[in-house]
Amino acid sequence: MREAYDIAFLGGGPAGYQGAIRAAQLGAKVAVVEERFLGGVCLNWGCIPTKTVRASAEAARTMRRAREFGFQPVEANPDIKAIIARKDRVVQGLRRSIAGLFQAHRIALVEGKGWLTAANKIEVERDGQINLIEAAKLVIATGSRPARLPLFPQSPQVFLADEILTLDYLPQHLLVVGGGAVGVELAAIFRELGSQVTLVEVMDRLLPYDDAEMADYLAGVLKRRKIAVKCGMQVSEVKETAGNFTVRLADGSELAPDTILLATGRRFNSEGLGLEKLGVQMEKGRIQVDGHMLTNVPGIYAAGDVIGGWLLAHVAFAEGICAAEHALGLGSRMDYQVVPRCTFTLPGYAAVGISEAEAEAKFPVKVARFPFKSLGMSQCLGEMEGLVKIIAHKVTDQILGAHIIGPHAADMIHEIAVAMEGGLPSRRIMETIHAHPTLSEAVLEVAQALQGQAIHSAPPGS
Repeated sequence: MREAYDIAFLGGGPAGYQGAIRAAQLGAKVAVVEERFLGGVCLNWGCIPTKTVRASAEAARTMRRAREFGFQPVEANPDIKAIIARKDRVVQGLRRSIAGLFQAHRIALVEGKGWLTAANKIEVERDGQINLIEAAKLVIATGSRPARLPLFPQSPQVFLADEILTLDYLPQHLLVVGGGAVGVELAAIFRELGSQVTLVEVMDRLLPYDDAEMADYLAGVLKRRKIAVKCGMQVSEVKETAGNFTVRLADGSELAPDTILLATGRRFNSEGLGLEKLGVQMEKGRIQVDGHMLTNVPGIYAAGDVIGGWLLAHVAFAEGICAAEHALGLGSRMDYQVVPRCTFTLPGYAAVGISEAEAEAKFPVKVARFPFKSLGMSQCLGEMEGLVKIIAHKVTDQILGAHIIGPHAADMIHEIAVAMEGGLPSRRIMETIHAHPTLSEAVLEVAQALQGQAIHSAPPGS
């Protein structure tokens, strides 16, 4: 069977499905080829599942703190099968929502494994049958997958990041290998659910590509939550025994976890797509594109994780939309200057822009901070761990970076992101009246401090 379209997307994850909907809005005839589930890793195995289980972990933490809020103690005994079942219901509902959007926009969903045979052709195999999709423009949005380390055995109790939230038991002792965003999120979640957790990171600190002060602060929070954090440490040997593992670290110490999570990076899904034959340029597995998401082959675009860079769903959303718009005649170009990034630990960490060290290497800077413990709403909520930090240019007052650890950090960062995108100096945040009592007042307090007008902070030298 042969079908012709204006634009076709190979992959129905964040870049593919949002790009497809945008293309349909522009009047194009659109097809999406998807081998597994609409929504990709983010919806089915990553962002949404993790945050759904995180909500259960937050509920458990609140129940354990019942006396603090004036209630008799409540038992918080997690039912991991029920927690995972709730996660599955949320995922399935959102998956159906995307399918409904496809129907509403008359987007053709072609199920099966696809590969390119020409700059305007995708062959799709399903159940032994081959369908041919022809399109004037193609967008490769095949995503990424977790990297497996050969040191660790193939075992039903050794999980990659995309697999861990399919388990049907609560680990007694979970070893998390990798201290990036995924590792610290899942370490925090399973600790709140009741697991003993050890987190091992080969670099000298957690979140090694984020602001050092904030990463150290978060490490302190995790340690106070009884997570064993071991940075600058390698796993040297792993042996599987009856019901658990013996894990030797580089310093000679041993651990005996019953479950292991490998959160050690991702690989690009660029193999087996026919790209080499078409001459599509790649570097270490990632597809190279220009600012319009166009590859070196006319008519072929790529977006999302498969091009590398920020492996974030919201970046993939923007890249997919950019590719669709440019392919259909608009002059869209990606701008990565303002990209919020969020780590959903408990409490969460959100950032936008650059770190203090990066800023100091390039500009004269001023930096201000405000702790959540000094904020009225934090006291009301009983959520006093956290810090807001803003780095601004000392002369122009332009915001260079912002970092928040605390409750609802991922929601709060966008006020600062909008200011940065609009080129607003930090004083414009100070001049904007913030509702009281709110968590967002912490951002106001930092903006005031940057102008030397801090209200709830003691003056320097006092």
